[in-house]
Amino acid sequence: MKNLFAIIVITGLIWSCTSNPKHVSDNAKPNLSTQKKTDSADEWEITVFDAEYETFVATRAQPKSMFTESSLKARNQLLVTEWNNRFYSGVNPNFYEVAIDYDPKENYGFDFEYRLYQFFAYCNWKYGVRFNGLRGIDKIK
Repeated sequence: MKNLFAIIVITGLIWSCTSNPKHVSDNAKPNLSTQKKTDSADEWEITVFDAEYETFVATRAQPKSMFTESSLKARNQLLVTEWNNRFYSGVNPNFYEVAIDYDPKENYGFDFEYRLYQFFAYCNWKYGVRFNGLRGIDKIK
């Protein structure tokens, strides 16, 4: 009887320690909006309609001090091009619902460039979407 009790306890401990894989529903996808701030004609704002995005930026994203605006701008050009190519080619139309209107000649500002880059890092982290323009440290292994 003691052995049976020990087996049940050990089995219960092993079962409770196993991790459950993340299940992402088919309709789960990020939604992105960009617009100029109304109080300033030359500042842009990016809004991501996913509750976990802000938590990701606050806890998992690389700090702003690790980037320069020019490096973010160069990477964002690659990432937006890759996103738009997937959108226009019809790859996974449930995920890539909109094209991103990004003009490399426009001065969006450091915060916008940083948040846009982190949007792609977030998509990689949460949904496993691979982008060639991400830095190695921001990619999921």
